[in-house]
Amino acid sequence: MSRKRKLKVGDRVKCKFLKTEYIAVVIEVTSPGKYKLQYTNHNNRITFLPNSEWYDPEDKKAAAKPWHIHEYVGFNEVLKSKGNTDKSKLTSTNNELKTAIDQQKDFIRGKHRK
Repeated sequence: MSRKRKLKVGDRVKCKFLKTEYIAVVIEVTSPGKYKLQYTNHNNRITFLPNSEWYDPEDKKAAAKPWHIHEYVGFNEVLKSKGNTDKSKLTSTNNELKTAIDQQKDFIRGKHRK
């Protein structure tokens, strides 16, 4: 077991959930010493483990919880967005929108033309 350390968002850790080991990623630091973890199991289902703490066998109350962090594995680089990455252009003009709205109003009033 590696020594306890402060974890950051994106850190990969080995955790146990109901006596089964998983590699999880820290997605949120909820409070000092507590982390929200996410892992994907063999069925490609995402599972979140809230308030995960380092395993301490001497603390009987904390050891009774169903999930713990056992080992630091590594770091995943977190993608950071730099503002709006949407580069799409406006494809419609005000005239096109106005004619579309008028056609919808005509359709609602029962004046639908084929």
